[in-house]
Amino acid sequence: MVCFSENLEMKILFVSDFYYPHIGGVTEHIYHLANEFEEMGHKVSILTADIKGDLKPDERRVVRLGKSIVIPMNKSNARMTGWVNLSMLSSVVNDYDVIHIHGVIAPTLPLLSLKVSKKTNIFTFHPAFESSNLYKISKNYLKHYFEKIDGKIAVSITARDSIRRYFPGEYRVIPNGVDRDRFKAFGKEKNPFEILFVGRIEPRKGLQFLVNAMVEIRRKFPEARLTVAGGGYKGMKLGIPSEVKDSIRFLGFVAPSDLPGIFSRASVFVSPAISGESFGIVLLEAMATETPVIASNISGYRCVIEDGKNGLLVTPADSKDIADKVITLFKDRKLCENLVKGGLKTATKYSWSSIAKDIMDFYYEVNPSLP
Repeated sequence: MVCFSENLEMKILFVSDFYYPHIGGVTEHIYHLANEFEEMGHKVSILTADIKGDLKPDERRVVRLGKSIVIPMNKSNARMTGWVNLSMLSSVVNDYDVIHIHGVIAPTLPLLSLKVSKKTNIFTFHPAFESSNLYKISKNYLKHYFEKIDGKIAVSITARDSIRRYFPGEYRVIPNGVDRDRFKAFGKEKNPFEILFVGRIEPRKGLQFLVNAMVEIRRKFPEARLTVAGGGYKGMKLGIPSEVKDSIRFLGFVAPSDLPGIFSRASVFVSPAISGESFGIVLLEAMATETPVIASNISGYRCVIEDGKNGLLVTPADSKDIADKVITLFKDRKLCENLVKGGLKTATKYSWSSIAKDIMDFYYEVNPSLP
């Protein structure tokens, strides 16, 4: 355990191509970590791109440089930042004690910030992937920048192993968290037979397989309904069987403040992602609202789910398995109760205050002379 003075203000700059109004796990991670560090008495700013959208809950601490570009990547869409003034970037970055970068080491804000930084550089690696053509092609070029990272964090063993294939070294695994207080305030009034999906509508999230599963689920439970909370990217079209069209409700984009209520009304939460998930904050959010969880059996989700204890795992891209597990939970009240208890215990372990303390300790471990 590293001891540090809570009376000294540290200046911390988070850097990411992803932040509000973009919604996602990286955004949530940075937002809650910034809140916790401010509670500790430190000064926090967030450096990101100019991104179109109205959801900007903490713009007072956000610095925007360059323009955000959306590009197709890994069965999803990634953001990159262009048109960054390096002189301006350098003056911003070097005004802080710690530069904490989030995301991937790519030729965008993360790499450019490492290029100009003369401060303590911390990098949290979030993504999970089987392989990366970008890293294969540019490994030698990126090695110089990678060596400028003073402390490396991964949000899960899966994320650590993904990046370590290309850049060996020591990584501290410090997971994502959940705002337990925000979610537990909601009641337990569940809508019977309501299935919930929360996430972007894109191929790797696997929503199509859950939609297909609704045919079998509705045969056994005609009153079953699926609620889809999340926006989609252009070009992603779902094939919805005619017999279940009237049982699926699309909410579109949902503000983070409305999510706890949506989670709390569902009787089952399903995350059928097929790849690219390094941890699964959304699983913790469902657990915190006492909602039983079904999730794909992929490495990132196995960091959170113990099959049969705090959730059920299903074979990725297998609509029949999804349907069978949902039907099992609809039939077995005792199993639901046990999964809820296990889920609450899991959610309690991942408080943001605890995770923020672990990261702050890591800062001082990397550089004991920080304020």
